[in-house]
Amino acid sequence: MQNKLFKLLKKVANWQKRDRGFTLIELLVAMTISTIIIGIAGFGIVTILTMNNRAEASIERQVDLNRAFDFLTNEIRMAQKINSTATTVADGTTVTVNDVVASSGLNLADLGNYGNMVLYLEIPTGDPPGVCPAGSPNAGLAPPAPSNYDRVVYDIRANTGVWLDPQAIHRYGRIPNNKGTIDPCSNPVAEDIFVDAISDIDINPTNCTPPAVLSGSGGFYACTEGLKIDLYLRGRGNNATAYNIASKAVSRLSSTTNIALTLSGTRSNTDTFNLAWTWTGASGATFKLVQRVNGVDTEIYNGADLNASSTLSGNPNDSNCYTVTAIVNSNPQVDSNQVCEPK
Repeated sequence: MQNKLFKLLKKVANWQKRDRGFTLIELLVAMTISTIIIGIAGFGIVTILTMNNRAEASIERQVDLNRAFDFLTNEIRMAQKINSTATTVADGTTVTVNDVVASSGLNLADLGNYGNMVLYLEIPTGDPPGVCPAGSPNAGLAPPAPSNYDRVVYDIRANTGVWLDPQAIHRYGRIPNNKGTIDPCSNPVAEDIFVDAISDIDINPTNCTPPAVLSGSGGFYACTEGLKIDLYLRGRGNNATAYNIASKAVSRLSSTTNIALTLSGTRSNTDTFNLAWTWTGASGATFKLVQRVNGVDTEIYNGADLNASSTLSGNPNDSNCYTVTAIVNSNPQVDSNQVCEPK
């Protein structure tokens, strides 16, 4: 009987022990462990998000720098003068880009709080109207002078305001429209931010040797030699993390050597078309003649002669169009007018 009673009391004690729950110490330990686990997980998530944001920001800066570089090289291709005017040419020593800008007739005060001038370009605007049409800037007035070309200035300066440090490139000049052309009736824009987050660490290219002329500072340099420019851009960062771009750009319209290339053609028989061109540019040029039929370009001549013959191709009445390009020192100079003849 006593044994049975003892066993019953023991079972009751065990039940009470199982039903008594957790002690305060056990709860505190569990909460501490949970907090540590959640903290580690949260730190990992924050670290991943931070790394992802940094990667996205880095990619965005690279894209911005590439876009700026593409725009700048396109303007150089369209320029008729680079770091020179009719009276002044930058030589990197006694004549600076600032001197060239001043000789262009621009009032340096119009550029605002400019920094180190790197590039001066004169870009043709086409045939300006005598009077600006209704609905355009300066409607009813003569286009602002100079009307047949635009004066564009690029400078690099320390950044101020809301733009990203440490430096920014500024552009002075008319703003091209959506087609990439310049409205001669529009007004130039001063202190226009071209691209920010440019490094203040000096690139100072060592491969720019005379007669090439070096201009620039920090993360923006130009090495100019005649019609050719070597461009250097460096995005924000130190030598280990900076994003660098370097490439060549060549003006196709420079008037420093009075370039003119004119193409003409005559048909001698049913399918033979004789082409000839005149060239007033530098001596020693070679010429590339291209035939276009139904949107397909074919190079049919490359040499120093000023004439070539072509066989008209395609279907009857298909238009055969021809353009010749002058090349000096391996650099394309200017394209001729286009001449077309049906098969």
